[in-house]
Amino acid sequence: MSRIPLSLLFIFMLTDPIYNEETFRFKHPINNIAIGRQHVIVATENCLYKFNHTLHWLKTTGPHGENDKNCMEGQDSGRKPTYYNKILLVYNDTVLTCWNDVNGTCVELQMDNLKAVGKRVEFVVSPDPKHTARGFILFKEKSIYLFVAKFTNNDAGAQTISLRTKDQDTFIIKDQESRVSLKENTPGLNYVDAFQWKNMFLFPYYPSVGSNARVVVLTVDEARLSFHTQSNLTCGSKPQRKIILSSFAFHSSEGFFWAGIFTTNNTASTDRTALCIYNFTVLEAQITSCINHDFRVENSDACKNYSDILPLHGTPALTHGDLTAVHAKVVERKLVFFLGTGNGKLLKVTFNSNYTANCPEELYSFTNEAAVFQTIHRDPVDINYLYVATNKEIKRQKIANCERHESCNDCLSAYDPHCGWCHSVNRCTMKTECKASTALGNWIAHSEGYGKCLNIKVLPKNGQIAVRIEKNPALFDENDPSNCEIVNKDTRETLCTGKKEAPSLSCSCQFSQQQTYETASLTAAVKSNSIAISAQFQFQKCSQYTEFSCLDCISSGCLWCTNTSMCSSPLSKCENEEYADEDKCRIIEEKAAQESSSNVTIDFVAVDRVSSVGKKNVLITGENLQDLSRVFLFGASSCKPQVFTVSHHTNNTHAFISLPPSQNEVKRLCVDFNRKCYHRSISYESVSCSAIVPNTVWLSGGRNLTISGINLDLIDNITISKNNLQSISNCLGNSSHCHFMAPKLGETKQTFNVNLTIQEMTVMCGELIYKKNPTFSTFYILSDNDDEVELQIEKTKDELEIQAHEIKIQIHFKEKVLICELWNVTVFIENTIKCKAKKNFLGKVDIQKIRIEVILGNFKTELKRHNPSSVPYLFILLIVPILVIVVIAAFLITRHKSKQLSKKLSKELEELECEIRKEIREGFAELQTDKEVVTVEALGTIPFFDYKHFALNTFFPESAKNREDLCEKLCENIPSPFQTRKSTQDEEIVNTLKTLFENQNFLVLLIHTLEKQSNFSIKDRCMFASFLTINFQSNLLYLTGLLERLTKDLIEQSSNKQPKLMLRRTETVVEKLLTNWMSTCLYGFLRESVGEPLYSLVQTLNQRIHKGPIDALTYKALYTLNEDWLLWQITEFSSVEINVYFPKTSEIECEETSQCLKVTVLDCDTIGQVKEKILQSFQIIKGYSFEHPLSNIGLELHHGQTFKELSDIDSSNVMMENNIKKLNTIKHYQIDNGSIIKLIVKTNGDLPDMEYSKEQYCHLEMPESEKNELQNPEKKGKHKFQVKELYLTKLLSTKVAVHSAVEKVFKSIWTVPHNKPPIAIKYFFDFLDAQSEIRKITDPDVVHIWKTNSLPLRFWINILKNPQFFLDIKKTVLLEICLSVIAQAFMDGFSLAEQQLGKSAPTNKLLYAKDISLFKEEVKTYYKEIRDAPPLSSTELTDFLTSESKKHTHEFKEDVALKELFKYIEKYFNVIISTVEKERGFDSELRQLQHLKNILEDKNKCVWE
Repeated sequence: MSRIPLSLLFIFMLTDPIYNEETFRFKHPINNIAIGRQHVIVATENCLYKFNHTLHWLKTTGPHGENDKNCMEGQDSGRKPTYYNKILLVYNDTVLTCWNDVNGTCVELQMDNLKAVGKRVEFVVSPDPKHTARGFILFKEKSIYLFVAKFTNNDAGAQTISLRTKDQDTFIIKDQESRVSLKENTPGLNYVDAFQWKNMFLFPYYPSVGSNARVVVLTVDEARLSFHTQSNLTCGSKPQRKIILSSFAFHSSEGFFWAGIFTTNNTASTDRTALCIYNFTVLEAQITSCINHDFRVENSDACKNYSDILPLHGTPALTHGDLTAVHAKVVERKLVFFLGTGNGKLLKVTFNSNYTANCPEELYSFTNEAAVFQTIHRDPVDINYLYVATNKEIKRQKIANCERHESCNDCLSAYDPHCGWCHSVNRCTMKTECKASTALGNWIAHSEGYGKCLNIKVLPKNGQIAVRIEKNPALFDENDPSNCEIVNKDTRETLCTGKKEAPSLSCSCQFSQQQTYETASLTAAVKSNSIAISAQFQFQKCSQYTEFSCLDCISSGCLWCTNTSMCSSPLSKCENEEYADEDKCRIIEEKAAQESSSNVTIDFVAVDRVSSVGKKNVLITGENLQDLSRVFLFGASSCKPQVFTVSHHTNNTHAFISLPPSQNEVKRLCVDFNRKCYHRSISYESVSCSAIVPNTVWLSGGRNLTISGINLDLIDNITISKNNLQSISNCLGNSSHCHFMAPKLGETKQTFNVNLTIQEMTVMCGELIYKKNPTFSTFYILSDNDDEVELQIEKTKDELEIQAHEIKIQIHFKEKVLICELWNVTVFIENTIKCKAKKNFLGKVDIQKIRIEVILGNFKTELKRHNPSSVPYLFILLIVPILVIVVIAAFLITRHKSKQLSKKLSKELEELECEIRKEIREGFAELQTDKEVVTVEALGTIPFFDYKHFALNTFFPESAKNREDLCEKLCENIPSPFQTRKSTQDEEIVNTLKTLFENQNFLVLLIHTLEKQSNFSIKDRCMFASFLTINFQSNLLYLTGLLERLTKDLIEQSSNKQPKLMLRRTETVVEKLLTNWMSTCLYGFLRESVGEPLYSLVQTLNQRIHKGPIDALTYKALYTLNEDWLLWQITEFSSVEINVYFPKTSEIECEETSQCLKVTVLDCDTIGQVKEKILQSFQIIKGYSFEHPLSNIGLELHHGQTFKELSDIDSSNVMMENNIKKLNTIKHYQIDNGSIIKLIVKTNGDLPDMEYSKEQYCHLEMPESEKNELQNPEKKGKHKFQVKELYLTKLLSTKVAVHSAVEKVFKSIWTVPHNKPPIAIKYFFDFLDAQSEIRKITDPDVVHIWKTNSLPLRFWINILKNPQFFLDIKKTVLLEICLSVIAQAFMDGFSLAEQQLGKSAPTNKLLYAKDISLFKEEVKTYYKEIRDAPPLSSTELTDFLTSESKKHTHEFKEDVALKELFKYIEKYFNVIISTVEKERGFDSELRQLQHLKNILEDKNKCVWE
């Protein structure tokens, strides 16, 4: 068996198909698709592909099973002709494939390797690529037959259907009776399908000219074919649809059915294509039927004529503007159709028991909007998936999107038999996804008569709102006890509660009208012993219902007022309290559907194509338009029309309408429900952008750019923007390409976003990169004759990729201008431009007087001439002999000196080699023999900060210097009797703000409004989020709901652009809010589980760092984890143990205070470093700090009765190069083991400045001049050869010393104890999982990145790098550097990218390179354990958040936080009020904002007065 070379396989995967999870794109168009038991076979032009059932690519071959290089490399290689696949069948692990080669050949291939078996069968299909063929395999009486129906020319006797018998390894036609021929003058027949039912073999087809579509039925008797019956297939009469596009046969309990997509050749209309369903069961009884059309029949005298078979109900089941494919499935006794469209959509339609369709649901949309391929297939392994394809793409698609329905009512009212409400997981799922439960009806779907879980009916009653909730009997037992409640979702207030009216399925309660408002989101909840169901409703939405949806109005908590014929909120009563019930609503809807605008006609509509967002102010003309108040937009026949009002009337013949947003399909504009319509259709189409070419612009602008995409002629304009810079341009062109001129934007290189604007919506198109203007250096005249002059211009290389046609060159000479137009440019190769220009004068061009101007768009530049001067040959002749003499003399002198130098260098190299050997051996020996294990003293009490200080540190990290002031300002303390009383105005502002902020809808609108302001900086966003967090510390439940809603909005924005970048930075309010929320909710876990290991790590790092030398000025150390902070110039050092005596500070102090403490220091330590180590030892031994600060103490060295004061700087400092002083050390003062040091207390005036300038002083690192001049004889002592790389082992030894502590910290973070992750983490991770499912994000990497960005990156890294946020410790520079390396290794464990580290990689990465793979496995396990942990119930989350809220109730002054938030509202008052005015349902909030503004103005007046 031959194998595909790896190189070819690699090229194939890169160049030809594009593979994504359950999606595959091909280079060539798809011809056929066939399904095996576990595999999918796809035939494209020239190629055959094999996949497993999840569309994972397995193999590719050529047409007849050969390893075709054209397929493997994805290149055409000039092959002619192209082969088209006509028939593709799978049976018994064999693939039968037929192609239109010269002889119309078929061949059988083995399924496992796609290699040919048996003989090729010729003349089976037509060689003409336009001629169709269909076939199927028949198993009968231990024989295998191949049925083929093919298009043939209209020659009399042409064989169009044949039955071939398999004989050994080929298919043969045994006799003449195994064929069916055409009768004379019959046009070619296009067969759309071929299939078997019982003993009948059916072939739907349509003639290529004229006649109706038909089906012919054959029978088989010992390989002989006989006609059974024939029937016309009529699918509606107006228009006549005579062409079949797609076919599907299926069984149901009522018989054998066939569905076809029929079309007409007419122009686009809402009913151009139709789905017709036929009951083919009746064909079985049509024995010896007459065959009146198309086929030659012998002995037809005794035949019978039967009536043509008609579709169900005699009419199309569904009409649509552009259907292309059909597939059917019977589910829960309902008939479900999957329909493909011409613009790349997969629709799902459900029929009820009366074969009436619902409005199609969009399951999937292909981005390129190519037409869906004619056949849709089922997954042979998983029945919940289908294969749907377009011209060059195939996708495995789930048959239902149940997860998009968030509530039980939404789930059931979707009328999707695949979807039902699963009680055990409390969400909408497919039946196979719902685990079994003992509860009554754990999974329920829509049933006839019960389209909702809860029906809500509301009625005003004596100033009260009476709510009656009717429960679905499939969910509740009428004998079970249950109760109900109405809750304001925004404020969490329970408005009323009630109990079930036994024995019934109803529950009622009532509340006061003053308890709610129009915009309130209300929740009706019903609970029994085994189930809890809730439904949302909002009175504000009542106005959206019309008389065509009266029943929806009254079942959604609204009232239908009969006197005003409007759907109204229960908060605004109907006059005379006349409300419609269900019976009246049915009458109202029927009456509305029968109303006619007989005197109104529309003759003209100004547009025939609009984008899916609609279009405002569209002109219509006609007659009696002033009688037209509303217009109907009809699409698919099973959908209700969109009803909208006329914008305004100009006169009786002219009016304007605003076409509403709609799905992408063909629509009809009508004046009434009876479809009195404008004669032309309106096509709704989507707009998308695929590329900007070129995508670079020079800074001066003026470059002509082209945007490629779909339906670009529907856009209004394009916007180029970044921060405060913005430019709006028109883009002129056609539907696929439009052109615009790049403007000048700024003076610096930067990247701008390009968006398409359609009405008020924007579509992200790409990025435009502005780069430096091109540079043209000089020019030359290459030739100059009587007719033309030729120039060569030199250009500096850049990344603009300038094309020849973009450059305009002008030659200015004697007030004449010669133009190098586009056709004059002959050569343009990177840095050289050659052009010719026609001359309009006689004579030569004087290079001294020429001026060249180069123009690119808005950029212009003039070039200086290149005029090389003549070479002074005489000077060269004189200088050459002198140079020769000098060179010879220099050579002789250099040779003599080199011999002397080589001897010296040889000796020095030997010494150098010895030193290097010694250093390497010592480093290796230390790494291998250092048995010291870094141990931390008993930790004792860990210095945790309380929650208040921890919260301020994490909420306001940038305010570290003002932390005490911030704490005093925000933290709740005991009230002072002298505290200033709040003014009435301040209290009013605070109370109003509380009311406003407790309305989630308003708060979300406010945040989005602020974020749109260009001067609302990132710092402002973070501060706003932090003050908001403080304000809701006592109501974390509300804060969590706000976070969830804002996160959904952020996901919606990110999923349209780059979902993997979401939550990566802190650029929005919600990102900082998430950081704060995690900090609040995980503080307890941090203290209980992570605090001790992290404190131990900090202490271990400090101990290890101080074990070796540390430069007092640069802070570099011998023991560190970062190469950049490695002290590699260190000389040898040793430990010195000194006896330190502390002074008595009072007369009554005991003798013990001044006892001697033994302190270990290094002989290279400065005096300042010794002081620090003495005070550290004092605190460790005594358990408390020395009472005087470091800056107030000094040291004295005692020898008997004499002493010497020790200082970093005194008269004995060693002077280095450039007057740089070296700080004094223990070694400088010759202090030995056992020396006596006395600590003295001094005033600040007695001590020198502790901060030393690097320009004046040095410690262990030598000045640069000292490094470079090692051989200077004036230097004291001899420098030791030092190379930084020799000391890299110190990094490794430090890593080994602290590794145990690092592992303990990491494990404490990503260990899930007892399968119970922290509630906050479990909740948010489940929330992200749910959002990815809702948005159909199938890439698991996206969800992993979301989780990583939300927890490790946003919270744990902050803690690892800043332990001082929750521990009362000092974070030194060296500690910070080491923690940063550890934190990077921590984050690398969460990364999905595989690290490719070479020998030149940074040591910080190499240090933990071997550990990262282990970390990644642990992280993977950690994420899996969280995902697999039992789901949180709403009660658990509520209890946790309520408990945490109680802990923090009196921690902060929430009114102060509100005032800080008010500063932002005050700054943007006008913008906020303007935005709120435009939104519906914020009338109360608008009044409150205006009230705040008035208070502020009064307050300012008072201040002024």
